[in-house]
Amino acid sequence: MTALSFGKLEEAYIMIYENAKELLEESRLLIENKRYARAYALAQIAHEELAKLPIIYQEATRSYFKEGHDWKNFYKRLRSHESKNKQNYVFYQTMLNTNGDESMNLEYNKIHDNLAFVNQLKNVSLYADIKNSKFTKPALEIKKNLAKTHLELVEEMYKTYSLTGFHIKGGMKKSLDSDNAKLKRELFKKAGLIK
Repeated sequence: MTALSFGKLEEAYIMIYENAKELLEESRLLIENKRYARAYALAQIAHEELAKLPIIYQEATRSYFKEGHDWKNFYKRLRSHESKNKQNYVFYQTMLNTNGDESMNLEYNKIHDNLAFVNQLKNVSLYADIKNSKFTKPALEIKKNLAKTHLELVEEMYKTYSLTGFHIKGGMKKSLDSDNAKLKRELFKKAGLIK
């Protein structure tokens, strides 16, 4: 596994952020042109791209504070659809909890069912298949409301990540180059949350 420097991780973060933006723009164009199935697919791919951002940030933080890395695990999380969809599920749970809404639940069975459903919808948006003993295609299965709602959800997630400023060169370093960041890191170590 290739070890990445802080600078390379920052570059990766920016590229992933920009790619997610482009995917969302293209998904929006498809919605406007009534191509709902592919609009859904691109929104979901953007969703998975956005899930990479905290993974990258975590490793950049480790690099910045000269902590150990598990590059094998890093690359596995970065490429695993299930891992990225779990990351998104936890993101939404955190956002809802912040707002006092506990409608999502982090029970294992619910997470597992949600991840299977998300993956199934992505496949439905891309591939013709048999449903109820008949062939069907994505355009018959993914309707405007589903595609539009999913795109809007992912666009909101994108806006949330935009608030951090980490997608601007030097933004991550600025967030970590403070006494407060160093103190938090030490507290996390003492609590056993990081090695």
